[in-house]
Amino acid sequence: MKSSAKKFILVIVLLLWSVGPVCGAEPYKVYSIIRYGDRDIVCDSYIVQKGDHVWELLRRKGIIAEKDFSRFVSILKNLNPHVKDVDKIYPRQELLIPLKQTEAKEHPPDAGLRYVTIPIIPDVLYVTYEVRPGECLAKIVTSQLGLKWDELSEDYVQTLKRLNPAIKDMDLIHPGQPIRIPEIAATAPTRAIVTPTKRLVLPGAESLPPAKKSIPWWRDVVSKTIAGIGGKLLASGLCYFPESGQEDLTLDLSALPVMELADGRHLIIESHKGLSEDLEKAIRAFWHPLVIVRIDPEEPGATALAKVLSAISGGKAQRFLDLAELYDGMRVTLRADWIFSQADDRGGAPAYQCITLIEDPQERTSAQVVEYLAEKNIRVVDILVGDERDNKMKSSRENTPEECSILTTDAGREAFVSGFVTAMGYSYESRVPLSFDYAGVQVETTANIMHGENALDVVVDFGTFYGDAKPAIEAGGLKVVSIKPEDDALTIVKNILRTIGIPFAEDPVFFGANRNIFKSISLTIPGVLSSHPDHGRTLFARARLHPEVCGFLNEKQIKVLKIESMIIDH
Repeated sequence: MKSSAKKFILVIVLLLWSVGPVCGAEPYKVYSIIRYGDRDIVCDSYIVQKGDHVWELLRRKGIIAEKDFSRFVSILKNLNPHVKDVDKIYPRQELLIPLKQTEAKEHPPDAGLRYVTIPIIPDVLYVTYEVRPGECLAKIVTSQLGLKWDELSEDYVQTLKRLNPAIKDMDLIHPGQPIRIPEIAATAPTRAIVTPTKRLVLPGAESLPPAKKSIPWWRDVVSKTIAGIGGKLLASGLCYFPESGQEDLTLDLSALPVMELADGRHLIIESHKGLSEDLEKAIRAFWHPLVIVRIDPEEPGATALAKVLSAISGGKAQRFLDLAELYDGMRVTLRADWIFSQADDRGGAPAYQCITLIEDPQERTSAQVVEYLAEKNIRVVDILVGDERDNKMKSSRENTPEECSILTTDAGREAFVSGFVTAMGYSYESRVPLSFDYAGVQVETTANIMHGENALDVVVDFGTFYGDAKPAIEAGGLKVVSIKPEDDALTIVKNILRTIGIPFAEDPVFFGANRNIFKSISLTIPGVLSSHPDHGRTLFARARLHPEVCGFLNEKQIKVLKIESMIIDH
């Protein structure tokens, strides 16, 4: 690129409400407007990515002349008080970036947040070039980029046209005309949703905050649900829709809240105040598709919530989702009235929200399960219907998470058996004198024996008995459990339980709530669950269980032992 061209400021174009007639085919985006001194600042929210720097973001996203750069940095500091040092921003941090300052518009003093709907232009750096006599657009662009015209992508050509709306005919330009030339590589504009204020984060243990006067309690659920899937509920302030040559049309968001979704859909909640036909027609010219969710102010909150969530889902919310072996072999099965999912743009696991209406506080999902799943990007929301006063923030859990005991096999098979037997409430002795009749001959030897209640004695054979020795010992009234060299830890556990007559289940399933199983999340834990009539239930887990899961099982009076290694050295 020529050095003279480099002197031009690289900026991003933001078309404001002076762009001309509204075209329904354009993709549109809602930007926030914030009063700063005697000016209005058009802002866009941005999630910081790895490698980002404030100066580059302002250069790339804002319409900033060199003489105004320091002012815009000051504005950014004012809009983002959580950023203590503009030279230190961090991935996943949210910034409100000033894009352009405009003349302040008149608005009611109590309007709150304000927004404007304008066409989306992608983030694209460009240089401004002044046309010289005898030049054509193709020659200018190709000389600046060092490429042939037929080497340019269609996306680039479309971006070039959007950056130069004054050029009606790409073959007709005149000397002295400024041309904006985007840098390679430009991408086509896409729909985007912004969160102009602090992003709502769904806490781990989720209920509802206290109902506010005149604001239905279910609206907070809607707001957090939308935030969790990359959208936003705009429920205060004004949203402007520019009309060519006419007064801007205004939507009062406190009366007609708007839901912006990540897939480009907009939904308006219509309840107390109806939406006029003229305003609806104008809005549809900007937002497509647009869905009107009509709520009867007299209908129960649970009914209104169900209606709104169903509209948000667009028929895509699930009621059942099996997340097979996501966490150390553990399988999580989600069941709820609505399961919303959102893919992670950074390549991580998708996030899920599970929302269920319940009728009794005792039906709430275990706080330990809620906390555990929250760490896995799964938010559980239980909404108590029938008593709105109970829908308030509750402590996620009262106790500290518990670590599971570990049953290791590192010291060898016999040490493992001894530890297992002791954990079961029995005793274990090595090299106990043993006498038994073998083919008419009294054999004297030593054996490893486990002792239990009701005179239960079991001989543990690690492969030292040969031939008919085992039947001979059992004929004398003792039980014998044989442990083979190739047996892993869980096989040994099952053989011993089977020999002493203790029932057990493999890979047990635990439900996270005491309610209809078709609406309850379940955890399938790889391992063996024994049920002793006197000593209770013990889970020998193959997976390294999270402390919250251990706490959940302990709440159920289940003792948990983690088997540290699966293959035992001979």
